[in-house]
Amino acid sequence: MSVKVIVTDMDGTFLNDAKTYNQPRFMAQYQELKKRGIEFVVASGNQYYQLISFFPELKDEISFVAENGALVYEHGKQLFHGELTRHESRIVIGELLKDKQLNFVACGLQSAYVSENAPEAFVALMAKHYHRLKPVKDYQEIDDVLFKFSLNLPDETNPVSDRQTAHSAGWHYETRHQWFWLYRPDYSRST
Repeated sequence: MSVKVIVTDMDGTFLNDAKTYNQPRFMAQYQELKKRGIEFVVASGNQYYQLISFFPELKDEISFVAENGALVYEHGKQLFHGELTRHESRIVIGELLKDKQLNFVACGLQSAYVSENAPEAFVALMAKHYHRLKPVKDYQEIDDVLFKFSLNLPDETNPVSDRQTAHSAGWHYETRHQWFWLYRPDYSRST
């Protein structure tokens, strides 16, 4: 049996704690993968635009499964993108906006969106994960295809009501440490 593809996550797997990697070493390894006909795929919950920033010279050669599976590119060509209906987006946004202390990012094809009233610390944290991050006055007025919502919650927060909302709307939720994502299960790389 021969290896056909290598798939890697980024944060805590491919990248070191400084969010970098040994580029000369990887490029030598990548050239060997190419010689052997082995595909290299990046799979991550991160934004596509952030992921390609790590591989600018290879973005049209390798493949990306971004946004927890909601956006897929193969060799520079978009193969798939999740899409929430306007109605679904409005329901989720409406539920999230009920908690005035909650900050979140709405993730779309063109950009990720954060409230212009969000605390600077939250925006700075989100900017590390979303290279295209636009402030919006009103989430309901976003003119983009949305497919995921990302929240950053304190460790002690138990988003039970959000889980109930997610389940009742046919959504999947995923938590890791203080991160909480809402997305449709048919778009997930983890299911």
